[in-house]
Amino acid sequence: MDLQAVLREIGNILIWWAAIVGTASVVVHARVRWWDSEMGRHLMVYMTVIAAVLVLSVIRTVVGDSWWFQLLRTIVFIGVPFAMTQRLWLQIKAQRLDREEREARRALRRKDRT
Repeated sequence: MDLQAVLREIGNILIWWAAIVGTASVVVHARVRWWDSEMGRHLMVYMTVIAAVLVLSVIRTVVGDSWWFQLLRTIVFIGVPFAMTQRLWLQIKAQRLDREEREARRALRRKDRT
């Protein structure tokens, strides 16, 4: 077996491992009330999208490429920019809230000094 084949097999094993762990993470998270909070909903969306991409990679290692695989890939990847946009929004929102809290604390300290 040449180096390329060895690397391909190691990569395939890692993809399978990641897909199993990613899918298990979604199943475990589904057992809690994830829909009750914005972060819980985001975690479910993000983990599901990542698990779906990993499972898609596993499917490709088994069946190869075809028109139906390309269709499946398109469907799966619709979720990726959605989840990434959701994460970006949460990051911006958290930074804004953090900044507002710091400014409120500064205002209180200034008020306490007077």
